Amino acid sequence: MTEQLVLERRAGDRVVLLTLNRPDKLNPLSKQLLGQLADRLAAAAADPETACVVLTGAGRAFSAGADIADMLARGTASYEDPDRLAHWHAVDAFPKPLIAAVNGYALGGGLELALLCDIVLAARSAKFAAPEIKLASFPGDGGTQRLPRRVGRSFAMQMVLTGQMVDAELAER
Repeated sequence: MTEQLVLERRAGDRVVLLTLNRPDKLNPLSKQLLGQLADRLAAAAADPETACVVLTGAGRAFSAGADIADMLARGTASYEDPDRLAHWHAVDAFPKPLIAAVNGYALGGGLELALLCDIVLAARSAKFAAPEIKLASFPGDGGTQRLPRRVGRSFAMQMVLTGQMVDAELAER
């Protein structure tokens, strides 16, 4: 089985690169992956040789968000799962600079993961959206709070209420 989260670090480099690594599924955020991410960030936080962490996705996406198969298997309990919530809080509490290098799609939970980062760097191919409304849902992992802080209330409402896809150029404005 392919490793869902790949850690890279060159000898002598103080930057850790974490790559979400399920490109065939656009790097979905399963409970298992979020747990691995929380563990890797805890290790990086404790390592005095780590100055910052860069988070990216393999293939044509940063992350397309929730692992729908994982959510369907676990039902509505996946929304209230204390472990899953603890994993999100661990990312949010990471004490060193966390940089999202967004290549391709950052959708739903993928957008929310990018919003947890201190800096978001977007490739020209980057596309951001909160498409949950199209599934009769809403951003459930802090997106409704973090997105307005980054882009302003009006534009955040437009994204959340329409599911509008935003390219890197528009996101930069």
